[in-house]
Amino acid sequence: MTIRAEKLESTILASLRAHSEGKHDDSIAGWGNSMEQTLGERSDSADIVGTLKRLRNRGLIRLIKFVAEQNAWYDYARDEQVDEGWFFYEATFIVAITSGRSCECWYHP
Repeated sequence: MTIRAEKLESTILASLRAHSEGKHDDSIAGWGNSMEQTLGERSDSADIVGTLKRLRNRGLIRLIKFVAEQNAWYDYARDEQVDEGWFFYEATFIVAITSGRSCECWYHP
């Protein structure tokens, strides 16, 4: 059974609101486990990635990853092309809720 996109979106946003500062650092497998625990069924990782990108494109979340080789943070912006295998499937990434509109970079470790 496939989880409706709207349900997945609202579950991700509710999960972020429950975390300190509205952000959560996890792997795509961790997000899958969290969605399964909340929704009672496993979401396909591609569906989760698609949902995260839609939420980002609407300005509701930011997608951020630490790049150890460069000792820097990478903010996966809406209009960028990035190797999604690297971003979503290698190590963890941060999903941070925004105020609902596009914003300047505010994340400082």
